[in-house]
Amino acid sequence: MDAQPAVAQTGRGRPKQKRKATKDAAAAADKKRRTTRASRAPVAPPSIDLNTTHPALNNFDATTIAKILTSDNPDQVASALNALLRASSDVDVNYCLGPGGQNILQGLVKLFDEALGWEEDNRDDSNGDDKHNTNLEPTVASWDAVSLSGKHERWRIFCRDKLASPLASSSDPNKLIDPETDTKILDMIVAILRNLSYVAQNLRFLYHSEGVMRILTGALYYRGYSAGGGGTENDRSGEDVPSSSHNSNMCVHSIQTLINMVPLIDVTGRQLFIDRVFLESDAKEVLCTVPDQQLPPNEAEGATTATSASNKKKGHPTYGMSSFLGFGGMHLAKQYDTKAESLDNIPNSVVWGLVGSQVRTTLAIFPALSAILDPNDITTFGTSASGWHRPSVQAVLEFLTALIENPDNKGIFLCVPDKLLHRLTDMLFMPRLGPDSMDYIDPVSNTVSRVVALKLMMGYDATVDSDMRDRACELLVKLTDFNTSLKRRLGMSSSISGMARRQYDAVPISSSKALSELAPSILRSDETSSSRRINVRMYDSLLSMISSSSGRGDAGSLAVRLLSNLALIPENRTGILYVERKLVSMSGKDPHIAKIACNGIFNRVK
Repeated sequence: MDAQPAVAQTGRGRPKQKRKATKDAAAAADKKRRTTRASRAPVAPPSIDLNTTHPALNNFDATTIAKILTSDNPDQVASALNALLRASSDVDVNYCLGPGGQNILQGLVKLFDEALGWEEDNRDDSNGDDKHNTNLEPTVASWDAVSLSGKHERWRIFCRDKLASPLASSSDPNKLIDPETDTKILDMIVAILRNLSYVAQNLRFLYHSEGVMRILTGALYYRGYSAGGGGTENDRSGEDVPSSSHNSNMCVHSIQTLINMVPLIDVTGRQLFIDRVFLESDAKEVLCTVPDQQLPPNEAEGATTATSASNKKKGHPTYGMSSFLGFGGMHLAKQYDTKAESLDNIPNSVVWGLVGSQVRTTLAIFPALSAILDPNDITTFGTSASGWHRPSVQAVLEFLTALIENPDNKGIFLCVPDKLLHRLTDMLFMPRLGPDSMDYIDPVSNTVSRVVALKLMMGYDATVDSDMRDRACELLVKLTDFNTSLKRRLGMSSSISGMARRQYDAVPISSSKALSELAPSILRSDETSSSRRINVRMYDSLLSMISSSSGRGDAGSLAVRLLSNLALIPENRTGILYVERKLVSMSGKDPHIAKIACNGIFNRVK
């Protein structure tokens, strides 16, 4: 019998050999895994199918369409407008402007100005022009027309005169546009912009164009609702529908366009600054969705020759500027947070120095929105007895509710004026019927359908405008989520009837009497008045919402959230005690109200 090897005799070599073999096997497996991972190619970014042509446009590119829009032949211009309306309303194609798309928008802006009769003079506003206003921080005045200056002020005055209601006694009939010809052209242009905004690839073309933002702001001043017939709610229809008191008018279309552009709208200008500095790529997704792009030489044909030549004349690119700024571009790149897509450590002066004009154009939207929410606006005289245009007000509330979701827009909402809070409070108990409703038509001067008197005697759920109530409450909830100042201002603001406030607001500021003498006693700065300390109308409206079954399913939860926010401020303790007494009475009848009152309101009282 042969002798066994030494390793087997000692009894210690076998474990060593086993451990060595196991270690070698693990190393080989790890090496194999590393080799496998290294050999994998990176995942290619998903490509998107961009339809930059359309059969309705004869498959022309953007540059060719822009030349037709700016031609001197009116028949060709009308044909191009109709083709653009059909192409942009095709939901199956999702037409994208593509390279040179900014030229189409420039042509539409030019046609809008010609139809409206606007001629921008190259005056040098040395006093108070936008160029000399270097501080673009939002203030309370940003919601009022007094914040506008220079070309934005002139544009507002011009649009208010041209697009006012034909029934407004204070407007000059010679300044109004022709509702049969010019209005249809303006409607068509704004409808095209609205249809283009439904395609995400067109949003940068629209928002980065100051001309487009300017005409959208001007369309917000349209008040000729009574000039046309009844319209229908066709979101992207290509039918020729005249402006009316319904959803089919340029004012509502303009707000819908802004709603679609909410992901890009930023009052600080930092997102636009990031695009202008860092957005540079040869990818199709960038070349076809960002204005002023230069295609590679092998792709740059007749469609982009003009764009490429303009970029060469400028000497520096409009986008991707960081690569031409040397160490300055490196500094900006280090400050850029790629995960949050934010640039916080850069002074506002640097941002406004590059995109300040675009920030001014964006801020000019808010005075126009405030005018829509003002029932005493002189340009709305005669459109309705209430002074409101319900579809426009609905769209404005939807736009503001979506815009407030962007943290960069927090500054403009922290400066919401008290009068806007008062109007939102009035909407919490806006009647659906009767002379105080938004859609009320005076039967003395208009023929209306018969209104059964019993309808006015029905309960809360049948008489309140639940849609306006829920929209206003949702916006107030998001406003009061910001800081304590808004909670205090809303809970302690004066509460008077809508008729009394309108009479007070209608008094001209230039009156010889002091404003305190003209104001009702409830509006005077009397700190001893309980009505001055408690917004009784708002609390009563929220109590009715909690027990309501009309409108959205979350109406009661919205009211509870708003009361919970108000309860966090010690100054609102009196108002919460006022609510508490009535909530206890309601809780005895409904266990659901008792549950939400104890868990959502009473436990948060300071």
